[in-house]
Amino acid sequence: MAISILLGCSTSTIYSQKLRDTPKSLSSDQIAAKVDQLADSVLANTDLPGMLVGVWSPRKKLTYVKGKGLSDTENRKPMTPEQYFRIGSNTKTFVVTAIMQLSDEKKLSLDDRLSKYFPDYPNGEKITLRMLGNMTSGIPSYTMLDDFQDQMVKTPLRKWKTEELIGYVKNQPLMFEPGTKLFYCNTNTILLGAIIEKVTGNKASQELENRFFKKLKLKHTFYPTDEKLPPNSVHGYWLNESTHKPTEDYTSYLDPSWAGVSGAVVSNIFDVKTWVESMIGGKLNSKEMQQERFVGHPREDGGAVYAMGNFTNNDRFWGHNGGLPGYTSIMMHNPKSGDTVVIFYNWQNAAATPDQLYQKIVPLLK
Repeated sequence: MAISILLGCSTSTIYSQKLRDTPKSLSSDQIAAKVDQLADSVLANTDLPGMLVGVWSPRKKLTYVKGKGLSDTENRKPMTPEQYFRIGSNTKTFVVTAIMQLSDEKKLSLDDRLSKYFPDYPNGEKITLRMLGNMTSGIPSYTMLDDFQDQMVKTPLRKWKTEELIGYVKNQPLMFEPGTKLFYCNTNTILLGAIIEKVTGNKASQELENRFFKKLKLKHTFYPTDEKLPPNSVHGYWLNESTHKPTEDYTSYLDPSWAGVSGAVVSNIFDVKTWVESMIGGKLNSKEMQQERFVGHPREDGGAVYAMGNFTNNDRFWGHNGGLPGYTSIMMHNPKSGDTVVIFYNWQNAAATPDQLYQKIVPLLK
């Protein structure tokens, strides 16, 4: 088994299409029926193995949670909402929220320079923690580099160390002057994770567990230490190089240390709902710090605004998405309406993404 494409793995493909309008307010039953139609159409018109879709709207008294298609194609096992799933870059939201909490606790400042924690990092005096969180640091992503990708192909179960991941780009030139542009970059979050460890004296994974998994009772959320997943897990599929069908099972092919705190967390759809509502809803930071979460930069093509570890497309929903070989997902919450959408697909393929389905669902919630 070989990785044919690695670019973009554990990175967020921030959508930029305009959300479609819908002519009138729909009842909860009507919304559920239309979501069914949209989801079934994706499965009918693509080779996507399966999906999990959750739509919650308290004001419309709507709770829609369904698994569709297969979670395991070899054994013909259906998708079920309770199953574990690799949530990829949604992991970044935990890390950035931990940094914001540490700022609330006066243990660091978002205005701190990277050089304070990594004195020998080139241009570290120009880069703030805020820039790492809102993806404006100008630092390249280690996942872009051919050498890193080659190593992943050769040794998929390699245990990567944080300093190794940082080392790949440490001496690379900045992509632009820090703070002037937006570039989504996994290295930013890896650096923030390392800073969490320097400030707290604990592993970043332990801080995530103590601060969020335990306190929010996310009983099906964890930071994996190896490639293995619990028995009740969704299988993730990659496109076969010869058939271009999603037949390559990547469920446990890669050690998650390659993604680290930028994309390793495993969860389920119910825990992700709780998480995105808590994070975007303001339950985890001071009021002043929460305002920082929504200050960001638009993409140059006029697409989504990326802020502190989350993004919006001007549709009043905020959240994140994620992609790993075999897995794609999106989690979005509207703090004003209380509506939440969470979608998981068990493949990584631009032919059909959770973001695309999300864009069609949101107008139904008017």
